[in-house]
Parts: sequence; structure tokens; C-alpha cells
Amino acid sequence: MMFPTKLAALSAFVAAVNALTINTPASLIECQPASITFSGGSAAPYYLAILPGGEASAAALENLPNAETSPVTWTVDIASGTNITIRITDGSGNIAYSSPVVIQAGSSTSCLGTNSGSSASASASGSTASASASASAAASSAAASGSAKASSAGASGSATGAASSASASASAKSAAYLTRGNAGAAAIVMGFVATALRIVA
Repeated sequence: MMFPTKLAALSAFVAAVNALTINTPASLIECQPASITFSGGSAAPYYLAILPGGEASAAALENLPNAETSPVTWTVDIASGTNITIRITDGSGNIAYSSPVVIQAGSSTSCLGTNSGSSASASASGSTASASASASAAASSAAASGSAKASSAGASGSATGAASSASASASAKSAAYLTRGNAGAAAIVMGFVATALRIVA
């Protein structure tokens, strides 16, 4: 009966040794880097979130990039006077919390709100999507411009052809009119000649 008891005690000891823990930073100063250390846990990656102080179930004020190992450096981009708790979750879903700590005022506030918590790969994906959208818009604009130019050229060609046809038709009508006029004049001249010949005869 002693063996199961010892095994249970050993299992409890191993679990305690491997338990996920996060150390509460000694101080957090606005816009200065802070080292966040942790230990234990069953598997990476580790997910770090900044919560309102002492409120384990509250929505995160900020999510930090995933970590593979300890420590993690965080530039404190939350305003001084804010009471926070740091939550860590390992790859197996185990969770640990730091004690609440109040952020102290620093010499600068220029960093506030600069850490969005999104990873570099997400930013790169967003940039790629934006560039793709811009390229698609430029291609569509170029295609529309080309179509407009082609339509304009076609309309210009049609107008030129119509003008040429109208000019040719007018020329033909003028030629026909002149031909009829010449025939009439010739008939008159022939009439005069015939009359003169009759008089002479």
C-alpha cells in the first residue's frame, strides 16, 4: 500500500516542478523596456496578455507577440497609473497570472499604444494584401483607360470615314450636274449650227 502513496506523491512533486509560473516584474515604467520571465509549462508557444489588475476574466488590454522561451521584453506602452496583471498561457492551455502591479510614470509618453500585439507575419500579410489591392486597382484603371482610348479611336475613325463618304458623294453629284449641263450646252450649239446651215443652203 505504500507504493501507490509514494507514486502519487512523486507525481504531485513533478507536477509542481513543471507548473507554469510567471514572475511579477519588480516595476513597470511607462515607455521603458521590461523583462517578463516565466518558467514551467508543458509546451511552447507561450501567449502573454496584459489584463486589468487582478481581473483574470477581463478582456486583455494588450496581447504580446507569442514567445518560445523566457524572458520576454515588453516596452511598456500603457499609461502610467494603470494597474495590470500579466497572464501567460502555454501551448497546452495551462494558465498562470502575475500579481497586480501599477505602471509608473516615465520620462516619455511617445510609445503609448504603439504595441498592437499583432505579429510580424500578420503585418507582412496586411502589407502584401494592401499592395495586391493597389496593383489590382491600377490594372483596372489602366484597362479602363485603354478601353476608353480604343472607343475614342474607333469613334474618330468612324467620323473620318463618314466625312470621306459624304465628300465623295458630293463630288459625284457635282460631276453628274456638270455632265448634264455640258450636254444641254452642246445641244444648243448644235441647234444654232443646224439653223445656220439651213440659212446658207
